[in-house]
Amino acid sequence: MKVVLFKGGKFAFDPLHIDNFKPTKSVAICYMVCNGKVLLLKKNDPPTVGDRWCMPGGKLEKNETPLQAVVREIKEETAILLLPEATDFIQTICIRIFTPKQDYLLHLFKVVLPRAQPSDYTIVLNHEHMGHLWADLETAKQLNLLAGGKAILEALHTTTGW
Repeated sequence: MKVVLFKGGKFAFDPLHIDNFKPTKSVAICYMVCNGKVLLLKKNDPPTVGDRWCMPGGKLEKNETPLQAVVREIKEETAILLLPEATDFIQTICIRIFTPKQDYLLHLFKVVLPRAQPSDYTIVLNHEHMGHLWADLETAKQLNLLAGGKAILEALHTTTGW
């Protein structure tokens, strides 16, 4: 798989597969798995990506590693404290959004949560989100996901399972 097209953009696992790829930001996200379901958050900023679902995570701050960013973002967005040693780096994806043109790096992490059921976790959302859902792959693919979300979830499921 060289390049995956999605509505509004494309992604690749190798920057050489996207012409003139010049990322301007880096984002770290984590797919958190519990009993075969992944945690998704519903965005709360209507002008840009509101009312869409995504995995928890966010932009790297200055001098922050992707692992530090994902641990910080998960705590801020869900109140779950990830242990860095239990947080597995999966891969970095190169993403291009067509309009307006924007290239960025998406650092993907995976955590298999130790409790038996999603209901064993209390999710405390911050102001960026208005809801959360534990979903299997088929349910997740039916949601209004952020651009490229369906293709990324399918790629993750194919390569790492959950």
